[in-house]
This record gives sequence, C-alpha cells and structure tokens, in this order.
Amino acid sequence: MNRYALIGGKLSHSQSRKIHAYLGDYDYVHIEADGSEELRDILTNTAYDGFNITFPYNVEVIQYLDELSDDAARIGAANVVKRMPDGRLKGYNTDADGFRHTVAGHVENRKCLILGTGGAAMACYAVLEDLGASDVIMVSRDPEAALKRHQGKYRITGYNRLYLHYDADVIINATPIGQFPDIEHSPITDHRLTMRLFTRLRLAVDLIYNPYRTKFLQDARRLTGCHTKSGLEMMIIQAIESRYTWIGVKTDREEEERLVRRVKRKILEDQLNIIAVGMPGSGKTTIFRRYAYEMGLEFIDTDAEAEKIIGAPAQKVLGSGEAGIELFRAAEHAAVKEACRHNGAVIATGGGTVLNPISRDILRSNGIIVYIKRPLEMLDVKGRPLSINIGVADLFGDRDRIYRRVSDLSILNSRIFGGNRKITGEGNTYNYELKGFVYYIARKIERYLNEIADNQWT
Repeated sequence: MNRYALIGGKLSHSQSRKIHAYLGDYDYVHIEADGSEELRDILTNTAYDGFNITFPYNVEVIQYLDELSDDAARIGAANVVKRMPDGRLKGYNTDADGFRHTVAGHVENRKCLILGTGGAAMACYAVLEDLGASDVIMVSRDPEAALKRHQGKYRITGYNRLYLHYDADVIINATPIGQFPDIEHSPITDHRLTMRLFTRLRLAVDLIYNPYRTKFLQDARRLTGCHTKSGLEMMIIQAIESRYTWIGVKTDREEEERLVRRVKRKILEDQLNIIAVGMPGSGKTTIFRRYAYEMGLEFIDTDAEAEKIIGAPAQKVLGSGEAGIELFRAAEHAAVKEACRHNGAVIATGGGTVLNPISRDILRSNGIIVYIKRPLEMLDVKGRPLSINIGVADLFGDRDRIYRRVSDLSILNSRIFGGNRKITGEGNTYNYELKGFVYYIARKIERYLNEIADNQWT
C-alpha cells in the first residue's frame, strides 16, 4: 500500500487524515517537523511515496526538491510532493486549485486583500490575478521584511495602513490566526481593527477550516453582512488534486462536486459539536445527555463544569447576589472555552451562557446550536434562583432574541416525558418518549448537516 504524509508545524487542528481516508486506499499520516533539518530528513525517507506540505514549510520545502511543476514554480511554493520513479522529488501546488474553486465567479473586477504573505497567500495572489481581480494587495505584520523577502514581486502593505483599503470588496485570511484551538483570535481584531470599517465588503474567505466559522468570518458576516466561506471546500479540492498527483485518480467535474459535498458532510459531522441553548428548566441537560448516549458521543454540561471551577453549586452562587452572578458567569465562560476545544461532542449550556458575546462566538465556531423552546408555564424553576427572583417572563424577554439569533435550529419541547404512564399503565413510557424525542432532534440535525454541506456559503 502506498504511504503519504502531511508535514507541518502544529497539526492538532488538521482533518487531512480523515479527508484522505475518505478519498483513497492508501496510508496517510501526520508528521510535525521541528525546523528545516527535520523537514529535510522526513522528505528523504523513502518509506513515503509523497507528502502534503503545510504551514510553515510551503516555501522552505522548495530547496529540498529536484523539480517543480509550472504552478509551483510560478507561485514559489509547494504543498504537494511526489516521489518520482527514479527517486527524485517533484513539487506541485494544489492550493491554487482549491482556492480557484472557492472564489471563482466572485472576484472579477474586485479589489482583494490577502491577509498574510506566506505560501498559501502566494497561491491566492496568483489565482486572483488569473481570475481578473482589479487590485490585489497582501497585508503583512512587517511589510518591509515581506517586500524584501519577495523581492518586490507582490504589492504588500501593513495593518497600520489598511485605512487606505477599507474599500476592498474581498478579504482572504491566509494566516493561521484563529485556527483551532486559538479560536478567539482574528488577524483583524488582533491588530485592534474591526471588520465594520470595510463598508464595501462583499466576500470574506478564511483558508482555515477548523473551526468551521472562525472569528474572522463571524465578524465579517455580523458586521458587514457579506457572504463568507470557510476553507473546508478548498482543503477537500486540494486533497483530491493531491490524490490525482500521487496516483493518477481523476474524476470529472460532476463527480468531483458530489465527492466534495460527501466529504464535507462527513467532516462537518465529525468536527461540529451539538450545542443546546435555551431557558433554565427547558430540558436541555436531560434531553441532550440522552442524545449523547443514543449517538455514542461525549456529553458536557457547562453548568456542571462551572461548578467544578468555582467549587460550589450553581444555585448557591447565583443566589448570592450580583457578585455571585459575576463569579458564575466568569466560570461559565471558562467552561465554554474548554468544552469547545472538543470536536463532535454534545454540549448543554446554562440558560445565561449566551449573554456573553464572546461565548456566543466560541459556541458558533464549531457548533450546531439548537434552541430548545418550552412554554413559559412549563419551565421548571426549582433550584433556579434567577428564574424565581427575576421571573421566567422577564428572563425570557431578555434572552429569547439572543437564543434565536445565535441558534441554527429551534425545537419546541412542550412534552412531559412519561406523561402517558397513567393512561397506558406502562412503567417505561418516560424512556420511550424521551428516546423518541431525541431521535426527532437527530433527524433535524441530519437535515441541517445536509443543508450546510450543500451550501456554498459558510
């Protein structure tokens, strides 16, 4: 069996192994290289028939290759290496293929900014020129060094001069900033700027695909209303082209589109958490603990995790006044951050979790958020000091619009599980009814996964 590897710096975020497992009958592993010498040693290991190359080695790898494809030579970066029959190493660039698939039809006669100046940014620059963008500018933390390194080949500016380019139509994040697990970051906000400044923005693209909705993309969508695209489809196309380069398996356009959707659907199912939000007493914990059990997934209750951080029950802390509420909210935020370091888990949140806008973004980054709605008169207030002290109607008035805005799905829970026990006399109706409701939710989530796999936007 042929053997291939992904070489990069930190690879804990990468889904490449899963993607290639769906694409071909060959062995594929991840190798983290610590510097140039280790990169060279891995490349010369004849146990591997080829490699994918990712940050930070897309440019550096060229010095160890014997030959380059036309695209790799033109761009000056390689993300695919093939060991030829005579043992020589040939470099290719399939990032360009993936990015072309991502932006084709959306950049002609548009002003485009590329955040970053590395190998992936270089591929984006070449594609944007080919597709007829009216203006293409790279953005660097150190523009003078970048200009010198690239010998004036590209237009490059600094973040401190972005005010000259607030009229950009398209912005591409080609940096690793915001990549899992550092999902609270964006190259824009990290430089104390806001996406709101780009008043003409039509499209924001992030080459990052884990998390699926980066802070960069969420800010762009919320503050400008533009279309957004994750790097997941680009990554899948890149992998398909890598397979073709290595073993000559080529698909026609229609089959490729079907394959992209199918692999995208599988990756999202593995990567996205199922997250329950809603009023206290709406049944989130009970329902989604059972959902996790039925689906064989990990279950996390952020209220329980916050209690562990504080060392006291939530009802006691929340019932101790404003200082107690603030203490609990801080612990709750920490619990959300830790819970969202997982992929493919089921997470039940507290009723007030979504009050923190940073927590909302973290939950949405890699989550399908399900709003569990329950008639106010059916909400359980026992052991819930805020529901008792403030009142469920006032809490609902403050929170419902936030629940609706942050969620992907809304599901009404007007049931009393086991309520048919008195009618039927069956002692196990609680389990039957709860299980049935869980599978109803599962079908809704399945349909939503199919929808986002088919949607070109993120």
